[in-house]
Amino acid sequence: MALLEEQREDWGSRAGFVLAAIGSAVGLGNFWRFPYAAYTNGGGAFLIPYIIATVVVGIPMLIMEFSLGHFTQLAAPGAFKEINKRTEFVGWWPILLSFVICTYYSVILAWCLNYLLFSFQSVLPWAKDAEKFFFDEYLMKHSGFALGNIRWPIVLALLAIWIAMYFSIFRGVKWIGKIVLWAVPLPLFILLILMIRGLTLEGAIGGLEYYLEPDFSKLKDVAVWRTAFGQVFFSLTVAFGVMITYASFLHRKSDLNNNALIVAITNMSASFVAGIVVFTTMGAFAFQKGIPTHKVLSGSEGFALAFVAFPTALSELPLTQLFSVIFFTALVLLGINSAFSITESVLASVCDKTGWKRQAVLIGMSVVGFLCGIVFSTQGGLNWLGTIDGFVNGPFGIILIGLAECLVVGWLYNVNVLRRHANSRSDWKIGVWWEWLIKYIIPVVLGTLFVWSLVDEFTKKEGFLVSSATGNPIWHNIVGLGLMVIVLTAALVLSKIGKTNYSINEVSKDA
Repeated sequence: MALLEEQREDWGSRAGFVLAAIGSAVGLGNFWRFPYAAYTNGGGAFLIPYIIATVVVGIPMLIMEFSLGHFTQLAAPGAFKEINKRTEFVGWWPILLSFVICTYYSVILAWCLNYLLFSFQSVLPWAKDAEKFFFDEYLMKHSGFALGNIRWPIVLALLAIWIAMYFSIFRGVKWIGKIVLWAVPLPLFILLILMIRGLTLEGAIGGLEYYLEPDFSKLKDVAVWRTAFGQVFFSLTVAFGVMITYASFLHRKSDLNNNALIVAITNMSASFVAGIVVFTTMGAFAFQKGIPTHKVLSGSEGFALAFVAFPTALSELPLTQLFSVIFFTALVLLGINSAFSITESVLASVCDKTGWKRQAVLIGMSVVGFLCGIVFSTQGGLNWLGTIDGFVNGPFGIILIGLAECLVVGWLYNVNVLRRHANSRSDWKIGVWWEWLIKYIIPVVLGTLFVWSLVDEFTKKEGFLVSSATGNPIWHNIVGLGLMVIVLTAALVLSKIGKTNYSINEVSKDA
């Protein structure tokens, strides 16, 4: 069976690329991250920085990454080397961070797979208390720095997830394009069904009001803005190298600007709808129990919200077991779409750099990713997962990478070349304002967030010394910060060593 080796293939159709990009953007983060972020950061007020972040940073950077990948026909490291031979590390930085994300994102997918298997039971194990079942019975979570015992049901599911990801991408992007044609629309359709059902539940309005009622005082807190921008970066997979890689497989005449707009709007809509599903259901549950909505979520963590709120939602629907099977099947598929997009970006980067066989690299990545995921499959794994994810989406993670990308493209390259390249292939034209955003406005915004966040972390009562997200001691934060330093150091080393096999394809430089 022929595998993608020397030449770069394309997606085969615009729909394949757009759905793959949507699949990368719309994932589990829309379900377990966005609703919880809104809940803890001012409710409806959180939508203000979230929309601003999407319009001012998300869409312009998505256009930039689409254009850069399409113009160079290379994954992120090679694309940034084409800009300047000294900036290849800016491409490796998000690629390595993406692989770190994949090691724990795959564990969350393993939870979904286990829940899918639980759904075949005659009585759902979370029927009486979804929160107690998830934390105490399934994860057997304990606090503290120690990992504790391995949860073998999670490890077995994790192995299955990595095998599924391998077979999803081993044949190249045309195969991915065929998979997403049905794997992406199905979970989005089910999400709409859940939203309609949630709005019809008695007491749902109370939960909806709690979700959307704005607390404008929260807008004074840098953490709210940082969370909003981090959510946009994480969900759109901007500054992860994924979209650069995906665009490098695009057909030469693809519409870049419209594709970016479609992906961003779909992602934002899916997040908003997921919030409605979660909080209408929580409102109905609170109404039945005669308690305030915020008491329903008491003690829930962002990662676990989807495994508390959504199972509760399923228990409110007729044909609970059947619908649970369908829903978690869709959730696994949608999560795998995001996971294998990250894996594909790492795979393409390594193959572009080394010229090694695609299949061998993919096998090696899968084995390493699985072994690393075992750490998060222990009783203390959720604490580590929360700490590392907090750093990935904090000032030392993707926000700093996004700042670096804009500075390199805006100041070490003629960004006008990318604008003309994108416009020559797009119905919707971007003006010189886009160049100003990339060169001036986005770096100022991200730079301000970075400095403001650092000051806040080292001056507030529960800042760097005690993680406000997990309540864990300084050792967890040292591990998280140490990991960020290791990733950046490894990116610098990779950009300096080894034989470089990058070769830019014949793309019109006059576009």
